[in-house]
Order: sequence, then C-alpha cells, then structure tokens
Amino acid sequence: MKEFSQQLQANFDSLMQTGMLFVSQLTGAMVWDIYLKSFPEEMDPVFRDPASTVHNCNHCNNFIRRYGNIVAIKDYKIITIFDDIVNEEYGEVAKVISKALKEAVVSEVFFETYAELNGLPYEKCNKTQKKFQLGVDRNFKRYTKEEAEKYGVVKENETVDFHHMHLFLNKAFVDQTGKSIESIQSKFRDNKSVFLRGMAEIPLDTLLLVRDLIAQGSLLNGEAHMFKLDAIIPHKKAYDTLSAKERDNWAWITSYNLNIAKFRNELIGVLCTELAEGKELNAACLSWNKRVDPANYMKAVAPITKAQISLAQKFVEENGYVESFDRRFATIDDIKVSEIKHINSGDGKLKTVSMFDNIKTTSTRHKRSEFDKVEEVGIDKFMKDILPSCDSVEVYLENQFANNMVTLTTANRSDSKPIFKWDSNYSWTYNGNLAGKSEIKETVKNKGGAVDGVLRFSIMWAKKDGDNSDLDAHCIESAGGHIYYNNRHSGYTNGNLDIDITKPNSQMPNGAVENISYADIKGMKNGIYSFSVNQFSARSSKGFKAEIEVNGELYQYEYTKPVTSGQNVNVATVTLNNGEFRIDHKLPSNNTSKDVYALNTNEFHRVNLMCLSPNHWDTNKVGNKHFFFMLDKAKSPLSLRSFHNENLNDDLLPHRKVMDVLGVTNMLKSTDKQLSGVGFNATVRNEMIVRLKGNFKRVLKIKF
Repeated sequence: MKEFSQQLQANFDSLMQTGMLFVSQLTGAMVWDIYLKSFPEEMDPVFRDPASTVHNCNHCNNFIRRYGNIVAIKDYKIITIFDDIVNEEYGEVAKVISKALKEAVVSEVFFETYAELNGLPYEKCNKTQKKFQLGVDRNFKRYTKEEAEKYGVVKENETVDFHHMHLFLNKAFVDQTGKSIESIQSKFRDNKSVFLRGMAEIPLDTLLLVRDLIAQGSLLNGEAHMFKLDAIIPHKKAYDTLSAKERDNWAWITSYNLNIAKFRNELIGVLCTELAEGKELNAACLSWNKRVDPANYMKAVAPITKAQISLAQKFVEENGYVESFDRRFATIDDIKVSEIKHINSGDGKLKTVSMFDNIKTTSTRHKRSEFDKVEEVGIDKFMKDILPSCDSVEVYLENQFANNMVTLTTANRSDSKPIFKWDSNYSWTYNGNLAGKSEIKETVKNKGGAVDGVLRFSIMWAKKDGDNSDLDAHCIESAGGHIYYNNRHSGYTNGNLDIDITKPNSQMPNGAVENISYADIKGMKNGIYSFSVNQFSARSSKGFKAEIEVNGELYQYEYTKPVTSGQNVNVATVTLNNGEFRIDHKLPSNNTSKDVYALNTNEFHRVNLMCLSPNHWDTNKVGNKHFFFMLDKAKSPLSLRSFHNENLNDDLLPHRKVMDVLGVTNMLKSTDKQLSGVGFNATVRNEMIVRLKGNFKRVLKIKF
C-alpha cells in the first residue's frame, strides 16, 4: 500500500500540473465498488470478519468515495490517478479503474474548501501551508483478547501498522473564500454548459457576419462588443476541428475561468443565436438596436450581406446610376432659374425667385426682443406678394435655428440619371444629417413615447455634452391636475407622462427626452395647461430644448443657460376653449451669440438664394415642402450625407439597405463652396425675422 500511495501521488502531481482538476461522472461509490470487485479472490482474503476482506478498509473506502474519481484533462483526454500503476498487488485493479474513469465524462470541477478540510480527521490545518492532506495515511491497531478470539487471525496484544490511500493537494485547489463547494462548482458548470451550447449552436459564418455588421455600422454601439467576437471566433474555429468525443473535455478546459464563457447569453451572443436560429437579418439587427439604445435604434445603418452589395452594385451599373451617386455640394452657380420654384405674383403670371447678392450685411448684434412688435406675415403671402419686389433679403439668425441649418447637394454630372422621386439629382441634408424631421419628436417616438395626440410637450437635453442632469417635464392644469414624474397620469384630463429619465449618461447618452401627451381632445377640459421644465438635480447642466405640438402645429424652443437645482423654467401655456387651442410663449429670450455653420447668431446675414426644396421645383410636388434661405458664407462644420433613403425612387428602394450604407460611408466633406442656410419644413410651425430692401426698407416676422 505504501508504494501504491506513492505512485498515486506521482500521478496526482501530474494531474495538478495541468492547472485544473475535475470530478468524473463515475461516482466515488462506483469507483470503490470497482476497486473491491477487481481483486482476484486469492489476493483479497478474509481479514478478521468473515464478511470482510484484506482490502475492505474503512479509511480507504472513505478516500476513494471522496477522491477516487478526481481526473484531469490533457490533450482533450481524461487522465486519472490510477494510470500506469506498476504494482504486483494493485496494478491490475488500478488499470480497471483507470479504464472506467476514462470512459466516463466530467461532471464537475474539483476543489476542497479550507473549512471542510479543517473539519475532517486527516490533519490539523492552517491557511499558510502549501499542501493539504487528503485521507488518512496510516493508523495503528492493538488487538484485545476478545478480538483475537473472535477473528482468529490476530493475536492478543498485537499492534498492527495499517497504511491507507491518501494524497497531498496543492493550496491552489483549496478555496479559502468561505464559499460552499456547491456554489463554486455551479459557476464552472454553468460556464461550461453555456459555452459548449454556444459553440454547438452558433455557426462560424454567423460570428463572421455579425463582425461585418459591426464594421459596416449596422449595430448601434457594436464596436464596444467587437472584442468579444474577436475572442470567441478562435474558440469556434478550434471547436469545429475536434471530434464529437473531444468537444466536451475541450469545453471544460477552455471555459475554465474564461471571461466570455457565457458569450451565448450576452447581448451580442443573443443576436448571434437569433441569426443562427433563422431570424431575418434586418429584424434581428432591429431587435439588437432597440435593446442597446431604444432612443436611437433607427439611426443605425441597415444591415447588408455581401450578396446584397453585389446585387445592388449590379443594378446600379446596369441601369445607369453610377454617375448619379458621384455627388458633391451644390453651389449657387449650379442653380438655374428654370429649376427654381416659380412664385405666383397674383396677376396670373409666374415670376422667378430672385438672387440677392448686391447688398453687404452689417455685423450689428441685436436682441430678439427688439422684433417682438414687428409686422407678421405668413410664408405664402411673403413669397407671393413681397419677395418678388425685393432687392435684398437678410435673415436674423437665432440660436434656435441650429437644427434648421440645411445644405443642398447634387451629382457631379448634371446630366446623370435622377435617383430621387423627383426629376433632378438635387437633394438636401439638415444639420445632424437629418432629412428635415423633428429630432426631439423622432427620439421620443423611438423611446416609445406617444407623439400622435392632440397636444404634446417634449423636452430634450444631455446630448453627449457631459450634462447628466435630472430635468423633469411638468404640466400644471387649471382643471386641477399636475403631471410630472411623481404623478404621471392626470385623472382630470387623461394627460400622461410616458418617458422619465433621471440619469441621461447611462439611460440615453445620445440625448435624453421626457414627454407629456394628450391623446384625445374629448378627455381634456377647458382651461390652461402650463408647461415648464424643472431641474430636480443639476449635474453639469447645459440647458435644454423643448417643443410643443398642438393639433399638428409644432413650436420649438431652446434654453441654452445652465438650469440650477430646483429652478423652474416656464416654456409656454396652452389654453383650450371649446375645442380651440391658443398658445402663449413664456420661455425667456436667449441673447447669447454662438457660432452656427460658421455664422454668428443674433445677427442679420445676407441671403444669396431663396428657393423651395428640390422636391417642389418646377412641376414636382413630392412630399413635404421646405423653404430654404441660403446664407452667405454659411458652411457646415461636419461631413454630410449626400442623399437620404427616404427620397430615393422606387427603382432603388429594393436596394435600400445597401443604399443606406452607401450614404453613410460616402459622406461629403465640408468645403467653402456650398449652398447652406436656414430651412423650414412647411408642416412645422416656426417663425423668422427678415430684413428687406428694395423699393422700401422693412423688417418682417415670417410665420411658417
């Protein structure tokens, strides 16, 4: 036995050198049963009790039941403490046990806990020792007269030295954290199970596809997860080279302390699993984007495959669109009088919109309040009755027009085939690469807020500017209701706060929103609805933007000063009287000048060109009309899209996913020669101050 234990220890040292010990599915009790049955009868005679034999030892029994099924994995194969034992008494028995263990599978990792070892009768323990004894190494037995007479094989007063199977375990496999063995094993078991399932269920092609989707910008914040794909792909390649028999052992040693073992259960792994299970590519990517960033999930580039790219390229080449996608900024020299929307002068004749380039603008600063009482005129009347007689138009550029800044684009070749729903290759892009929509409204909609009611109040702040403030939208109703974060629904009017953001940097890092809406005028009561913004907690406040939409009419506001904790900023009041709404603006004017498209705000700037959006040039009437006032020296600070998918013609729409990627990957770098200025969507309520010169000099407020 002494020699046998030494050989067991030598094998055990080899097992520990692998750095990982495991427990076989073949239980210790099963191993003990194999151990006893494997001895030839002549080598296992009766000892003391007729029902017992020489090798049926309680200490050895306890050892094998507890430690006899410890194994390790080398070259994806099981190795045991019973391998290659050369011993006349135990050699054949060890060979049988070794074979049985190698045919079984691993069920758990092996560790002992310090608390457990310290309570077992092996040795006295301390936490500083480098090795811990497993099992009892030896004991002495002195037999009495009664025992000698009973057993007949021992002598009275004879002392026998019994040696037993035992091992010494390295400190690395003794847990001293106080955790239970069950909790330790469950962690490794779960890691292995999830890891192996991911390897079996997610094809390598799927992992490579998702990596391509991240590279092409189809997955919001996908770059943050790329390292996980880069780490898991080599493991998947290794898994695919192994035999079915090797894979389970490989999974145990590969997942051991692997930080991405549960890749399948992580966000990126869920996407891979959905694609592997056959979910449609666009639907899977949309689900990902909603989970990662509910406010901006629609801003990601549409996912595309190599086959889709090839098909789109073939279509563009075969149908003469190649030159159409070679685009640039439009300049004033490109615009022909015949291409600009004509204005009805009232006498049945059509007059063209004039160019204004003969009057230089002064750089005098003004306050918005200076123009509160100037004459107001609607945009249609302005274009029909006033604009044709003007020699010069100047726009008073306000801070709130930052999102109204727009740029015209066109194809390099004027005779290239039109790619849009109208009959020219001219298009436009608003600041932020938007196509003329309300950014706040779109963000609220994407976050799940209601935007289709009769009255809506939305605020937006913290757009990647370090502002992590907790702003709150409030509405105080004269009917008795007060809608805010602590009372989201008004029982008086059915008004509802459906978005409440407290920590923008973590909840909506691309711009936080809150939203109060009234779905139906029937549930509302006559009276005043006072809308305001309250600063619950200022954390580097930078102000906010707000908008109120009443029966489809949109009013926008901007408050660019920091809002202090507890401060309340009144935005506007809306009065409902017998089904009619009236709005009174309360937000204080902001006179702080800033740079917008290389122009100072709160100054007048010369209009080089005033025109409609290209979708309403000549006889075209496609979609919403926009009014463009192109300003002298206006220049976009960022690269811009040269086209938007929503404007492409029906022939190109089947390839919209590839087109979307094309629009993002081929941005136009800003140049000095471009037509940029202020644009207004005809469906969005707004106003602008203009200064006119011609047969008269006057200042007007144009209402859109």
